[in-house]
Amino acid sequence: MERPLRLSAKFTAEAVAALRYDKNIKEEMGWAYIHFGDALYENLKKNRDKIEKHLSSNEIKLSSASKNKLLSQENWKEHLIIMQGAEKLSKHFGEKQFDDYNKFVPLLNKAIKELKLELDAKAVKIILDTISWRNEDAERVIDRTDKDGTVHYVPDGELRDTENVPLDQEIHDYFEREVLQHIPDAWIDENKTVKGYEIHFTRFFYNYNPPRQIEELAELIFGMKGEIKNLLIEAIDVV
Repeated sequence: MERPLRLSAKFTAEAVAALRYDKNIKEEMGWAYIHFGDALYENLKKNRDKIEKHLSSNEIKLSSASKNKLLSQENWKEHLIIMQGAEKLSKHFGEKQFDDYNKFVPLLNKAIKELKLELDAKAVKIILDTISWRNEDAERVIDRTDKDGTVHYVPDGELRDTENVPLDQEIHDYFEREVLQHIPDAWIDENKTVKGYEIHFTRFFYNYNPPRQIEELAELIFGMKGEIKNLLIEAIDVV
């Protein structure tokens, strides 16, 4: 069962500043920039050993791909270009919040052309991912529209859920009755619908054993108490 992704977007100083770093190694890149500054864009090799020493001494374990990005001067420059482009876009759009992602993206692409920014599709996606967030009050994000006018929305993975439908009930009737009444914008991903039968083994094969009576438990405890006392006496005699 899917629900549509709803996104809002806004250029903020914090979001633009975050674009200096790769989100997957934000802390490591942040540490490096604080200590070495713009030198990372011109001569990263000079500080390579210091960065690796920092990782080692603080027991920071990165994957090979992440470590290569951290130590790649080209990667640093790419993020600098993205951040500088976002700074110009931020001045263009100001602090306006866009709650219709479908209208905002074309406006963003238009602004990139007008400002003659050298941002490829990957860079634009990084910017969009950084300045946007889930907002249940925003418009649904459209994936595509068919020729007959049918609109398909981008599913939100965080809202994805499943429903177990009784085998003797029709799926769509159940969905309309039990789901759409409460979540009107939900839909079924037909490609993931599975027909089967769930057997509750506990319900059919569990044998209930009533707990023992208090008197029986008390007798057992006192008996164990005597055994423990005898063992302690034997241990003292051995010593």
